[in-house]
Amino acid sequence: MNTPRFLTAIILATALSLSAQQQSVSPYSLFGTGWFAAQANAYQQLLGGASAADRNPWYVNPDQPAALSALKYTTLDLGGQWSGIRQSNTSASVLNQTGGFNHFGIGVPLGKGMALAGSLRPYTSVGYDLQTGGTDSSFGDWYRRYTGRGGLNATAVSWSWMPIKYLSVGATTRYVFGTAERSNKLYFTDARYDYVGEVEHVSVSDWRWQFGGQLILPFGEQELTAGIQYEPTATLQATQDYSLYSFNTNAAGTELPLDTVQSRAATMGNIVLGSRLGYGLRWVRNRKNAMLPAWSLAVHYEQINVNEQRDFGSVVPGAYAQPTSTWVANASVVPMLAFSNRRLTSYWSQIQYIAALRSDRFGLVLNGTEVTGWNANLGVAMPVGGRSFIPGDVKVSTLHLGLSTGQVGSTQNGLVREQYLRAFVGVTLNDQWFMKAKFR
Repeated sequence: MNTPRFLTAIILATALSLSAQQQSVSPYSLFGTGWFAAQANAYQQLLGGASAADRNPWYVNPDQPAALSALKYTTLDLGGQWSGIRQSNTSASVLNQTGGFNHFGIGVPLGKGMALAGSLRPYTSVGYDLQTGGTDSSFGDWYRRYTGRGGLNATAVSWSWMPIKYLSVGATTRYVFGTAERSNKLYFTDARYDYVGEVEHVSVSDWRWQFGGQLILPFGEQELTAGIQYEPTATLQATQDYSLYSFNTNAAGTELPLDTVQSRAATMGNIVLGSRLGYGLRWVRNRKNAMLPAWSLAVHYEQINVNEQRDFGSVVPGAYAQPTSTWVANASVVPMLAFSNRRLTSYWSQIQYIAALRSDRFGLVLNGTEVTGWNANLGVAMPVGGRSFIPGDVKVSTLHLGLSTGQVGSTQNGLVREQYLRAFVGVTLNDQWFMKAKFR
């Protein structure tokens, strides 16, 4: 085992909780617990998030615990992304960007069809700064500013078991934690009137479960995998700090509080996250002695009942009026394996090339308009070296690079359209920790 390499990655992971909270600049994170983050490493992002049926001996699948039983070596993942986002309505547009390291995970095969994995990544992201204005017959001109930051992270532990040859099952427990900070402030241009502010901090700390299963059916060198994953509705413990107050500002723009209208500190309660069901199919062509498929085709569908979601102290779903609906299709190819009759030997023929298309309905309905989205991914999984110090030892590294383009929302009925270009990068390190002793 290359101990320094693994310890360095673990140390880097301690910074994730700082960057994980800054992954959103979307006005749509105004609602609910924020914009849900994909529970995916860089390789899974290349696949468009089609996780239900995906299984691989080299890579951890963080969103499908049943896939862990395929792991052959101790595996570590580390990566992040950068996004450039153009946000526009019918009258203006602005260019924003966000990014940073956002995931860390490790998987360890335990033998006898079992494996264990752990990870840390963002779960939801809150990040927006919006302003609206108007005129009131009694107070004159006014403008309202909405700001939010923070979100939730998740530390996950997954376990997988293959009780019989063609069936794998697994479970994940996630410790969800973090704080979302939101403010709503009303300003009047007439100096005779004080400003009004409403500020809320909601902190969450609780567990959530996920379950998965995969059926693997071989047909000679080809293989069909059917997968299912399920997360039940979760009621998570939360604490709220809330304040409604009046204030003024000085010349530097600093707030000068005046009167507190209402205040609550460390109020105990809960938030509710809706259930999730996903399933998929994956068809691959394997080659003898190769641990990557020569080619693969996969489809995936999932639904999240975000209409079951409840904010702190709320009994209604708010703007989330219907379940989400997501379709993903992807394909991959390794030229050296797919076209073995041509005897390809170049480095570029050893790379896994991946493409994916995704369509989303987010369950968010604003001004009578449903928020939808789509994206397209292109990427590569590039072997960047392998070495062995002793017979039977395995050390392999893979660099994942991808580009994604897509859109969320539209400019209809006062909504915001987000068009983005996203680049993501990840490194997977494979190491054989446990070997049987050999004597001569």
